[in-house]
Amino acid sequence: MRTPFAGSWRTALRVARREIVRARGRSALVVAMIAVPVCGLGYAAATYDMFTPTPAERATRILGAADARIQAHPPGPILQDVTGDRWRPAQDGVHEGGTAPGEDEILAQLPPGSRVVPSSAATPDLRTATGGLAAADATAMDLTDPIHVGLVTLLDGRAPAAPDEVAMSPAARERFGDTIQDVDGDRTWTVVGTVEFPGDLGEKLVFAPGGLPGAAAPQDWLVDTPEPVVWADVRALNQAGLAVTSRAVLLDPPDAAEVPLAADEEETFSLVPVVVGLAILEIVLLAGPAFAVGARRRQRSLALVAANGGTRAHLRRMVLADGVLLGLAGAATGLILAVLLAVVTRPFAEQFAGARAGGYRFNPPLLAGIVVFAVVTGLLAAAVPAVAAARADVVPALAGRRGVLRTRRRWPAAGLLLVAVGAAVATGGANVAQPPVIAGGLAVAQIGLVLCTPTLLGVIARFGAVLPPAPRIALRDTARNRAASAPAISAVMAAVAGTVAIGVYLAGTDARERENYTASLPAGHIGVAFGLGFDVYRDDTPAKVRAALTEAAPGATVTEIREPVCPHDRTSTSCHLYAGRPDANVCPGEEHPPGTRAEVDALAADPRCADSHLSRTHINPLFIRAVGDRDSVVALTGASGAELEAAMAVLDRGGAIVADPFAIVDGRVTLGVFAPPDTNREIVVPGYLMPGAGTDIISEGAVRRAGFATAVTGMVAAGDEAPDVAVIDRLDAALTDAGSRTSYVERGPADDSEPLLYLLAAASALITLGAAAVATGLAAADGRADLTTLAAVGAAPGVRRMLSLSQSGVIAGLGSALGVVAGIGSGFAVLAATNLSRAAQWPQPTPYPLTVPWLNLLIVAVVPLVAMAGAGLLTRSRLPIERWRPS
Repeated sequence: MRTPFAGSWRTALRVARREIVRARGRSALVVAMIAVPVCGLGYAAATYDMFTPTPAERATRILGAADARIQAHPPGPILQDVTGDRWRPAQDGVHEGGTAPGEDEILAQLPPGSRVVPSSAATPDLRTATGGLAAADATAMDLTDPIHVGLVTLLDGRAPAAPDEVAMSPAARERFGDTIQDVDGDRTWTVVGTVEFPGDLGEKLVFAPGGLPGAAAPQDWLVDTPEPVVWADVRALNQAGLAVTSRAVLLDPPDAAEVPLAADEEETFSLVPVVVGLAILEIVLLAGPAFAVGARRRQRSLALVAANGGTRAHLRRMVLADGVLLGLAGAATGLILAVLLAVVTRPFAEQFAGARAGGYRFNPPLLAGIVVFAVVTGLLAAAVPAVAAARADVVPALAGRRGVLRTRRRWPAAGLLLVAVGAAVATGGANVAQPPVIAGGLAVAQIGLVLCTPTLLGVIARFGAVLPPAPRIALRDTARNRAASAPAISAVMAAVAGTVAIGVYLAGTDARERENYTASLPAGHIGVAFGLGFDVYRDDTPAKVRAALTEAAPGATVTEIREPVCPHDRTSTSCHLYAGRPDANVCPGEEHPPGTRAEVDALAADPRCADSHLSRTHINPLFIRAVGDRDSVVALTGASGAELEAAMAVLDRGGAIVADPFAIVDGRVTLGVFAPPDTNREIVVPGYLMPGAGTDIISEGAVRRAGFATAVTGMVAAGDEAPDVAVIDRLDAALTDAGSRTSYVERGPADDSEPLLYLLAAASALITLGAAAVATGLAAADGRADLTTLAAVGAAPGVRRMLSLSQSGVIAGLGSALGVVAGIGSGFAVLAATNLSRAAQWPQPTPYPLTVPWLNLLIVAVVPLVAMAGAGLLTRSRLPIERWRPS
């Protein structure tokens, strides 16, 4: 039996289909606005599914065709996690001085009929194709053994069989060439095959058994057993000091209560709910203008329906039916593009991820969820225009009049209230680290800004009286036709807010990495520390190192670095001086770790713990301490001008330069004197604070007071920029020949997010330009009748161009300004929530600074001008003269 409700929807869908066919341009625009984000979500979902290995694939990449992998440790019971990656002795001290079991002992622990295949790994230094030297990630294994199937794949050639043969991955072959040598050139290996590890596409080398240089006795075996190795077997093998990675356990993990050692999983704060929630809102705001303009262009036909007995519910359903059909069309288009894009870009994604995808697979339930998401998005985007169309006055609509829309005072008041409530909710969600609450608060705040938009248009329109005719008409028309212009501004706001919010997050991440980083040398400098006292060190080592640095960095200033050494043995650096803190300046958390959140907060607020509680990405300087003169101070710190003169004045008085402010008390530093086998003692010298210095620099006078001698232990080449990898490889080869250690190049913190910031800035510009162009086009289409009127009263042809230019400026400018406010607020809320989610940890991770992405904001500031210029150039000057046609 057909119900009136179903019949009403069937009629609404039929009318919507007819309108979609009639207005193909607007329909294609809405489909594109929905299809683009659906394509992005579908691509992310498909790619994630392809690159997330199943338990069976993960086990094969770890074990090949083996049933288990066993790692031997000194005998004694151990505890391990499910994967065998983490283990520890069951009792402290039980493994001290023990010897790991060998192959026979391992076979004795396994069922009869088992076999074990040894695997040796090492990172030897090998000569590269350019004559340099580089560490290689190498393994010795018999590739002809079927137990390695799935672990490594032979792409071409053959498996290495002799001790002088090797197989390489494509990345390693590009760096090392077809023939490699060891450091001394005594051994040579010929490349006979190309291999690939599906789980790691980096530089990998495979030697024949016994051919890997520097490999220790095997302590890692792949095991083939008659029966699967279950968790009970793993626990039994643990009693003999064997850590086990079992295929059966990976496929069917035991209950957490049965695992004595939990996996090392860091609790992370998930931003997925925040991103998804804001994405839904921004897609709704992007698609909303098209539905609003469509409803306004159909207002006469909708008024005819109302005049012939149609209810408000009928009118709402007719507009909402657009959202259903266009949402389905956008979902279908977006998913098809997503799947095609995922398939086509899989090779590029594999190179980016550094691993092979598991296969071409797609998750139907997840893709179906994306379809539902698209339909719901279409309905939400059409909801406000549907309600507005249902409440429209029938008589003016039938007469073709639009009237002047005046914003009721309750709307801006409600908008400001929603902004305040949304900000409070987002802040509260950040305090309790609840992503759904944060997303809800930010969405409410953005909706509040949308409600304030019509009032802002009315305020801005008041300034039109002082403008020329075309901008004045544009402002007046934008303010009068707020039903179309407000959604258009909201669309630009949504585009800008999303990219600015991501820019805030990336800028905060980049600032956090820079704050974490402690440089050893000024940027671009090359440092070399000698193997002083080792067999490789020779009398001519310093001269050869200087020559190698001069060749690698032509024109660079090479400075010798001296360190304190024992007076009775100038090749021993066991005698040294160190700048320490007085007991009163030591962070209390070093001796007594906090146990409660209140104690963590107290330590975090203690300035003495400002460095000790923060995570650091580089805390091991190349030179721990150095004996300073003017040249070495410049080479190690890059100091100049007044700072250099002040530092040298302290050194001339027998003092020391330190980077720790709490090591200096009343302008003096306490130096600990360590001279085995004597007991420690202390001397007090003048101190100079140089924040950021990677090395403590001690004066010659302080070294003499301590009773030590000095010796050249390294060199620094002060260049303008860091050389490339090939140059450094050749330098390391020359240093090895000179009897020195490898070089260190100060490149500063990794700039992983900077390219993303530039890419995001470009994406922000394109999205904002596109949204501004579309919104301006929709507004121009909605105001076509006004252009006809202007032509009829004798307006000049250039007025249309100036109108489009002015409309684009109003829409793009106001939308960009609101988007910046919403984006910065959203980004700050996310960063604050991330910081608070980790506030109870100790040592406490470095918090994300609340950083403004000025590059993105600069682009956003320029975009309205570009949008105006584009609108002015692409708009035809001829004003339309049209005959009125009934709808």
